[in-house]
Order: sequence, then C-alpha cells, then structure tokens
Amino acid sequence: MSEPASISAGIAGRYATAVFELAREAKDLKALEADVDALQAALDESADLRSMIASPVYSRDAQSTAVAALAKAMKLSGTVANTLALMASNRRLFVLPQLLSALRDMIA
Repeated sequence: MSEPASISAGIAGRYATAVFELAREAKDLKALEADVDALQAALDESADLRSMIASPVYSRDAQSTAVAALAKAMKLSGTVANTLALMASNRRLFVLPQLLSALRDMIA
C-alpha cells in the first residue's frame, strides 16, 4: 500500500472505530448499517458529491454546509451526521469511501 493510501486508511479506520463503538453502545447498529448503505449509494450516484469530498477547492465552510444539508436530507443518524460534520471541519471528507468500507467490515 502506498504511503498516502496507508495514511487515508489509518484516518478512516480511526473514524470508523469511533462511529462503530458509539453506535454499538447506543444499540443502534441497524441505523448505522442503513446510513452506510445510503451514503455509499449517494457516493455511487453523485459525481458532485464525490467531487465535493475529494477536491481541496471547496472551503471548510462549504463542505460543512454541504454535509449538514446532506445529513438532513438523507435523515442520517445523529452519530453519522456529527461524524460527517467533524470530518468536514477537520478537512477529512476525502476518506469517506474508506470510512464506509471499514464500517461495512465492522458491521458484518
């Protein structure tokens, strides 16, 4: 694995572990699974969403506003919505595909 891919996997793994543990403690793994599936479908279907999470051209505020609107429109759980907001404020949305993959592995 290349160094940037390894770093991205490490970042995604830390977020995934935190989200999974929060959902497990809340006994809300079914909602987490539904959120993961919905976000994956959104990424698969929307080139604009893929661009927004990957491009450094979008400001932190623009990304934060976009993920807040996305979370509200998709009716994502509070845990996932808050995680997306944190990732946007930390400029880490680029690891969202790896995060979803890691969460799918943990849920399985």
